[in-house]
Order: sequence, then structure tokens, then C-alpha cells
Amino acid sequence: MRKSIRYSVVALFFLMTLFASVFLQPSALASVRMQDDFYAAVNAPWIEQTVLTGDRPSVSGFCELARSVNRQLRLDFDAMDTADDALGQFLVYYAMVSDYATRDDEGSGPLLPYIERIQALENLNQLDALLDQWVLDGMVLPFSLYVSPDMGNAQGHALYAAAPMLFLPEVGYYGDPAGQRLLAVFGEVGAALLELAGVPGAEKIVADAIAFDAMLVPYVKTAVERAAYAELYNPVPVATFVAYSGALDFERLTTQLLGVLPEQVVVVDIPYFEAFGTLVSEETFPLFRHWMLLRTVFNASGYLDQAFQSVAETYRMALTGQTRPTDPTEAAFLLSTGVFSGVVGDYYGRTYFGEDARDAVAAMADRLIETFRQRLMANDWLTPATVKAAIEKLDALVVRIGYPDTVDPIYNRFVVTPASDGGTLLGNTMAFARIVREENFARYTESVDRTIWSIAAHTVNAQYSPLTNAITFPAAILQAPFYCPAQSESQNYGGIGTVIAHEITHAFDANGAQFGPDGSLGHWWTDADHVAFAARIEMMTLLFDGMPHAGGFVNGRMLVSENIADAGGLASALAVVQSLPDRCLEAFFRNWAVIWRMKATPEYAALLLALDVHAPGRLRTNVQLGNLDAFYDVFEVTEDDGMYIPPERRVTIW
Repeated sequence: MRKSIRYSVVALFFLMTLFASVFLQPSALASVRMQDDFYAAVNAPWIEQTVLTGDRPSVSGFCELARSVNRQLRLDFDAMDTADDALGQFLVYYAMVSDYATRDDEGSGPLLPYIERIQALENLNQLDALLDQWVLDGMVLPFSLYVSPDMGNAQGHALYAAAPMLFLPEVGYYGDPAGQRLLAVFGEVGAALLELAGVPGAEKIVADAIAFDAMLVPYVKTAVERAAYAELYNPVPVATFVAYSGALDFERLTTQLLGVLPEQVVVVDIPYFEAFGTLVSEETFPLFRHWMLLRTVFNASGYLDQAFQSVAETYRMALTGQTRPTDPTEAAFLLSTGVFSGVVGDYYGRTYFGEDARDAVAAMADRLIETFRQRLMANDWLTPATVKAAIEKLDALVVRIGYPDTVDPIYNRFVVTPASDGGTLLGNTMAFARIVREENFARYTESVDRTIWSIAAHTVNAQYSPLTNAITFPAAILQAPFYCPAQSESQNYGGIGTVIAHEITHAFDANGAQFGPDGSLGHWWTDADHVAFAARIEMMTLLFDGMPHAGGFVNGRMLVSENIADAGGLASALAVVQSLPDRCLEAFFRNWAVIWRMKATPEYAALLLALDVHAPGRLRTNVQLGNLDAFYDVFEVTEDDGMYIPPERRVTIW
């Protein structure tokens, strides 16, 4: 992976402290001072007591809460009888996923029809004639098409085209020795899966597939490029898109999928599609077909017998540092709930989320929005025109708490075909996925339904959607340590309060600030304010850029939007706590450190460093606190302490 050689002043200052804290033995944590490493000092007991078991790449506050939610749901579902509704179909599907005896008896049988479809192809013309059905069936292709809200007009939809995924998780892995070792494991696992499926010539297939994958690498976006998601919006006239297709007929394909020929297509990966005719041609067809075959076997492995699962998980374990496979019963639960996420989330929300919690969190959100408004009005670097526009966007913000009022009706179409009628786990899953794709393409001519949640209520997370200008807080995250009636207000604001304000701030981060109140891309800044904002974005970028972590270095540009949201969220929540009559700033700061605690394998930490747009927990805790004057006052931090950031380097944006 590429390593930045740039170090900010602060990164250099933190180097020794962070190096020491990464490699501290548990027994040494008790002696860490809050003034030197607040994260380690607050979380020392948890770090010492928490064991990272071999079947998990990481443990964190989020993970622990998610495991608790999943345990409760598993107990509930295991005790339920079937019902004549979407939840009943989920239970049938869950039972099918959990029936490893039947899956083992079926072996590779459910996969063979998909292998045969690929092996029957002799040239690109044959594929072209079948292309619309291949897209709808979810067969592997060297591109993806999907309908999503149009960034340029978020009230309507657009057709998007993107490059395929690579075999390795990020472009940077391909230039790194560790990445090459990982690719070798991928090849070994792929050959073993092909042999399990009874496909001859496994070594040749793998070699060809890896060769085709290598051809794609120069044209696929890096994680840093993907993090700037407004720059992914590249609408081109449909004639331009059609011209990219080479031997394939994109004009016929888009018309078949949408029912109309679109006027334009949003091409996420322009360089890739400009090279598409060369990458996907009759000359490369032998490599490309084997690439499809290997990718198909990998994709299907989780829905087959335990032999396939065990072999496929070898690659994931090498990627994440796990030393033993995930428990089969847990794997079955996670797979099942992923397919029926909206149904499971509805059950969880209605069963475990009370109106008292909704009202309390809604009141916190209202207070934080008002605080953010006051901070905008008091802002000393924006002109009145931009402040006015920012407040208009803030006033249009939609707040979603708990769970949706209704379940997406698409789940009513998820009807399981039982084994007695020839149904298999893979077959049912592929049928459900086709229903989703058909409905997705059918939305092209419809207005955007802004009531649809894209995150299920049993998910321990939160979200800001720039295309709907909405913040969402699922029921599952509204528990300790994030929120709990038994916690003090200061603790709750240090937990869910900072999360709520973080999501609010996303509307004004490096990405979100490019979208208007209705979710459409639009420039609502004065030119002078835009320049001033860019300067502050650069300050936040340099504050983190080059910091050492997990054997590599943080890329400040990839993390900048999340870091802006962290800074704004923490500052806004702090402002509320400072106004409380029974405030306790120490409790507020402590809970901020608690919610970001994490232990991970070296491999998983390196993976997150390459892919995750969030700063590592230790850094997002310590560096963001170092930006706040109040933190220095509460803990008497001086320039001789590890937490100290020189005043001229501290970043305040919102």
C-alpha cells in the first residue's frame, strides 16, 4: 500500500506518544496519563479485560452492542413459529440458511447452473444477446448498472454505471508485498473452490482471472478518490456512454432495463469506461470468461455447503487476521437478517424501542440542531449570505429516529421456494436479488421516495444522506454507552449527542456542503467563503495526514469529511453540555473516548486504514479533543503533554 511521506507538525509531535500507545502492554496502560493519551487512559480497564477471540477481527463498542442486539434477536426468532407475512417468510428463509445438513447434501448442485451459463459462452456476441438477463439475474459482469437518486436533481433518478470490484480490497494493495501475498492466497482459495465445484483446469482459470483483474487496476478508483463522492457524479450523454461499449450494445441494454433510452448516464468511473472497449474484447474474452467464473464461485460460496464456506473463509481470515472461522449458527443469522433487513429491523424496533426513548432522543436532536444554528449565526469566517443559505439547509434537515413507519413492500414479494419444490438457499437468494434489481430499474421514471430508510432499525450505526438531507438514528444504537436514561445528560451528550451532531455536521462537511437543502448538488456558497472553507478543509487534512497507525500512515484527505463531522459534532454537543445546570465535562469527554474504543488484529487494522473513511478510534478521540479549549481547562493539559496541540494548529470549522 502507498505510504504518505508527508507529516504535519502535529503528526510529528504525536509520533512517539502514539507509537508507544499502540504497542503498550496491557499492564502498562494503568500508568498512562489522561493528559498524554486520553483514549488509552479512559479505556485501560476495557483494553486489559477484553479478549480478541480468534473468530473475530475486532471488538469495539459498536461490535459489543451489535452482538447483544443479535443475541436477543436470535433467541426471539429461534422461539418463533412461522407466520403468514414477511416475517414468516424470513423465518422460513432463516431455517433454510441454518439447515446445514441439507446444504451439505446439495453440495455444489445449486451452483452448477450458473457455472454452466458461463461455460456455454463462446464469444462476446453470445453474451451481448443475453446481457439484460445477466444484469437482472446478478451474473458477474465487468461493469455494474443501477438506478439511484440523481445527484444533479435529487427529486428524480439517474442511471449510474461503475467499474467492477477488484479481487483485492483496494488499489494500493496491488503495489504492496503484503498485497501480493494476499493475492496468492486468493488464488489458492479460488482454485480450491473451483475444484469443489468440479470445474476442471482450476489453475489456468485462476491465472487468467488474476491476469484480467490486473488489467482493471489502473482504471479503478482508489479509496481516497471514492471518499470524495460528489466527484463521482459524471453525467455524460447516452451517445457517449453507448460509444464506450465496444463489442457490447449498451444502447439496447439500457433500453431493455429501463423501458426507455435515457438522455444521459452517470459514469462513476470515466477512465475505466473510456478503456472498456480494449479491456473487454474478443481478444481478452478467454481471460474475461475465467474472471467471471472465478468471481461467481467466490460470490456463491456463502450460500453453499460447509466445505465451500470453510474454503472461502480462508481468504477472509487472511485478509482480517482471524484465526478461526465464524460460528456457523452466527453466520446463518447474519446472512438471513442481511437479506430480510427491513423486516428484521421492523420487528426489532416495534419490540424493543419505546416512545420514551424516541421522545428523549428527538429532544436532544432538536437541541443540537438549534445549537448548530446558533453556532452558524455566530460564525466569524462566513459572510451573511452563506450563513443564511446554510441555515436554510439546516432547517430542511429531516430527522429519523428508531424505525420507519412502514416496511418496504418489496419484502412481500420475497416468497421462499421450499426444498420440497426444488428450492435451494442459493436459488432463493438469487431470486430475491432479481426482484430487488427489477424494482430498482423500474424506479428510473419515478420520483424519489424520500421516506425510505437505507439503514435497518437493528443496525448499530447512524447515517446522513446528502441526497435526501436526512439524518437517521436506528433503534439499536440508542442504548448504552451511546444513550441510556440511567446515564447522566453529560454522558448521553458525550455518546449519542456527539453522534447526532456528527450527522448534522455531515450536511456541511467537505462532501455534504456541495449539496443543497433538497439533496441536489448546488453551489450555495459565495466564492470568498468557498475559498475560506477550502483552507479549513486543508487544515483538517494536514492535522491527521501522515499519522502512524497499524504499520502505515493515515491519509488525511480520505478521512477529512468524517473528521470535519467529528469536530463539529463534538463542539456542538460540548456547547449543549456547557449550558446544562448539572454539567460534568469530564463525564462528557470520557464517554466520547468510550464509544470509540476498539481492539483489532493487525491485519484488520491495516485493512481499515486502507478503506475506512473514519479515523482510527484512538486518533478520532485524542486529536479531536486536542482541538477544544475546554478539554485543556478540565484536564489541565500543558504544552509538555502528549494531548497538546499548538493553538495555531487547532482546527475549528463548525
